[in-house]
Amino acid sequence: MRDRLRRGLALCLVVAAWMTAVPAALAAEGKVNTSSLNLRKAASQNSDKLQTLDRGDKLDVISESGGWYKVRYGKYTGYVMKKYVKVSGSVKKTDAGAKTETQKETADKTETGATLRKGSSGSMVKKLQQRLRELGYYTGSADGKYDSGVVTAVKNFQKKNGLTSDGVAGSATQKKLYSAKAVSAKTEAKKETSSYKTESYSWFKNPNKSPKGAVFTVKDCKTGKTFQVKRWSGSNHLDAEPLTAKDSAVMKSVYGGAWSWRRRPILVKYNGHVYAASMNGMPHGTDTISGNNFDGHFCIHFSGSKTHETNRVDSDHQNAVKTAMKYTW
Repeated sequence: MRDRLRRGLALCLVVAAWMTAVPAALAAEGKVNTSSLNLRKAASQNSDKLQTLDRGDKLDVISESGGWYKVRYGKYTGYVMKKYVKVSGSVKKTDAGAKTETQKETADKTETGATLRKGSSGSMVKKLQQRLRELGYYTGSADGKYDSGVVTAVKNFQKKNGLTSDGVAGSATQKKLYSAKAVSAKTEAKKETSSYKTESYSWFKNPNKSPKGAVFTVKDCKTGKTFQVKRWSGSNHLDAEPLTAKDSAVMKSVYGGAWSWRRRPILVKYNGHVYAASMNGMPHGTDTISGNNFDGHFCIHFSGSKTHETNRVDSDHQNAVKTAMKYTW
């Protein structure tokens, strides 16, 4: 009897071990092929970030859906953009009839309602607070709570932008708020006639003077052409993306119709100030804006900023910044 029990227990352990090993065996191997890649909780660029991956990191690729892979990395299981991962082996495609994580996330947002009002909370409210603060309507903390301070800020924004001033962030209000045509709290009704004073921006003294997600205007000093960009990230310098396909076209024309690493002196206008800066014109790395015809981001340097790869001050960028100081908006 004891021998039978021992044999039965051993068989159960073998089966359990096999069941544990099956998921890993079914997964293809992937390798990150960009300098920095976000592993997200769901297949959406607005989803929470679980981990930042580096070039060469290996992943177990479980399945694919649209432009995303579902992957396993250490203790994390999440989603990465397909174009930044090189895969060896076949990958299972998500059943079109099943509800993907992205669809679930979208459904959750729909169920809770796209309209935000007093009492709402969460990441969408936090994003709303950050944008209102960027435009000068809100001075509180971005804590994700839609309180009376947010209501007042939304009302003021609505009034300034020709919307119904009810303090409720419905679809029309949010569309205007996140657009490039959103009127800031500091914008005067009359047209500006005087030029701005060009200022030097010491990057490491205040790297968040233009916060992540900020939308600002770039003027190429040599041609006078302007286009809008959005800050993606950056620590040693500012990483940005053209806001729309039209902005990408203007930027490309500045470089004679072909993307280039060549440094160019520029002026950056943001929040009532104009700063001397330098840019390169080569799309690289991560991109977050779809449909702008710019596959990646580009670099903007200010006084004293450094490159990410070498962690050193780039003399060509700094010379371009000095040249930009001679120009005005």
